[in-house]
Amino acid sequence: MDKGYIENGFIVDLSNARKTSEIIYELSRILDIPEAQNKQVCLKLGNVALSETELTSIKALVESMESEIEFISTTSPETIDSAKKLDIEISELENVVEAPDFEMEPNVSPEVETALDKIFGDNDFDEEEPEVKEMEEIYAEIEEDDDEETLEMKKEAEKLPTLYIKKTIRSGQSITSDGNLVIIGDVNPGAEVAAKGDITIWGILGGIAHAGKEGNTQARIRALKMNAIQLRIADVFARRPDGVNTPFIQKTNEFEPEEAKIYKKNIIINKLLEN
Repeated sequence: MDKGYIENGFIVDLSNARKTSEIIYELSRILDIPEAQNKQVCLKLGNVALSETELTSIKALVESMESEIEFISTTSPETIDSAKKLDIEISELENVVEAPDFEMEPNVSPEVETALDKIFGDNDFDEEEPEVKEMEEIYAEIEEDDDEETLEMKKEAEKLPTLYIKKTIRSGQSITSDGNLVIIGDVNPGAEVAAKGDITIWGILGGIAHAGKEGNTQARIRALKMNAIQLRIADVFARRPDGVNTPFIQKTNEFEPEEAKIYKKNIIINKLLEN
């Protein structure tokens, strides 16, 4: 069974967890936010092998937050067997959107394209804040350290087409692109977007974003407002700090465009300024 959208769903990506204790910790932290409660939870568990007892404990934790497990996604045969015994459905949560052969959809207006270029493009700023200059020095260092494999990866990334989607991605929805992905709208908490190349959100990023999903460490994630529960670039991930129990998405008229990328095996976030 494949599902790309679950009504009242909430996606929780725990595929980076390596053992049961990490799954329990991350799940309890995520389910503590108001947006995750009273939901049909879709768990991505990766390849961690869970016994029937361990999966029962996870199920009980979800239910303690007044939510239910809608289904789980896992590559572990043992976890699949445990789920069947507990009548928990197994599914690959992925709504794959193949990237088109063109760079811009015809229905995207020139005004939107210009705005995207202005906010998310590689602009030359007349006046820069100190932290921006510092980040540019870091990026220059990265460029100097590029090896042949990295340069080849950059060349391949430049050939990727870009897919534009003009809508809000709701909780429980998963969108995956085989190229770059630009979403004109918000990505709500409990939703997930992934792309082989860059991800650009013309709105508030409140869900999970995974750029460079096939190992492209040069991919970037950009948004008008970064409020994500988890960011991933290739195999590197960053999560929201512990102890922060505020809504992951807040409507506001003030935005600080930001860009996330990998630096020394960690994800760093840099503020982007308008001309």
